[in-house]
Amino acid sequence: MMSPSLPNFDRGLGFLVADVSRLLRREFDRRVRGFGLTRAQWMLLFHVARQPGASQSDLADSLQQEKITVSRQAARLEKNGWLERHDHVADGRAYRLQLTPKARDMVVRLSRIAEDLRLDALTGLSAPRREALINDLLRVKENLMQMPINPAK
Repeated sequence: MMSPSLPNFDRGLGFLVADVSRLLRREFDRRVRGFGLTRAQWMLLFHVARQPGASQSDLADSLQQEKITVSRQAARLEKNGWLERHDHVADGRAYRLQLTPKARDMVVRLSRIAEDLRLDALTGLSAPRREALINDLLRVKENLMQMPINPAK
């Protein structure tokens, strides 16, 4: 009896996306090593820049982290002048986070480095192929976001 052949994992969407993501993170970390921020810190800054005024709870959801983890990280970033925490108007227990001018400047700087990395990573792809790749990945993301959270079994 022949055993079934294993799939080619190198061409599997999940493995490929995970590998590309890991390699991009590794290279980005290398490029920003001397900036004095950990990956967790600059990721929180990026998410606050993406969602200004978001609550710590909202950010925990988007970062897929525990609320206490985001709260502690936000407190450290606030102490070091990167974030401002403002009381939430509707919920006295919650805070809304905003970048400080220092953090906005850093996010711009980090974004430039990220853009340079994207260009380096996409070397060899024409502009139309780059655009098609991004559009295709956005379509995959949208498809996944529209899937039911608790599918019927």
